[in-house]
Amino acid sequence: MSSEKEKETRKPRQPGELGFCLAMLLFSLTALYLSYRISGFSSWSSAGSVPLGATLVMSVSALLIIFRELSKPAPELRSGKTLARSFYEVVFPARHIIFVAVLVAYMFLLQPLGFIASSFLYLVAASLVLGEKRYLHMLAVNVLSLAAVYLVFQTAFSVVLPEGFVERMFR
Repeated sequence: MSSEKEKETRKPRQPGELGFCLAMLLFSLTALYLSYRISGFSSWSSAGSVPLGATLVMSVSALLIIFRELSKPAPELRSGKTLARSFYEVVFPARHIIFVAVLVAYMFLLQPLGFIASSFLYLVAASLVLGEKRYLHMLAVNVLSLAAVYLVFQTAFSVVLPEGFVERMFR
């Protein structure tokens, strides 16, 4: 058991890992402060007690992770690579950037095209970005999933979804 822990501490940090941990600590401490402002710590059943407890756990966990990361060797960089470039290659590969662009396009197409058409286009584009090669299988799964989601939200939850040309055809 201790040899596993030793291997983990000798393994170098990933580029940007320490910076991310520090950002999480800052986020946790900010959330801790904001949750304290809800009602302070007046009692165990006060409105802010659960957020206060959760953010306290987050803050302590972030600190423990930072100390663990500081005990690891610095990231190994390939020749000719800066820490920033290595960070972006690890954290933001092209596939992630494209996926985010597809998600943003979906947000903008949702209102003009409606839920069904924009969601179908999103599911197909996301499947392709993620590397799906079985096109008929992908189309069938996307259509069935979309139909199930649409029926559940429209009937069971009575959610009004953005209406487009597909929805108007079936009215």
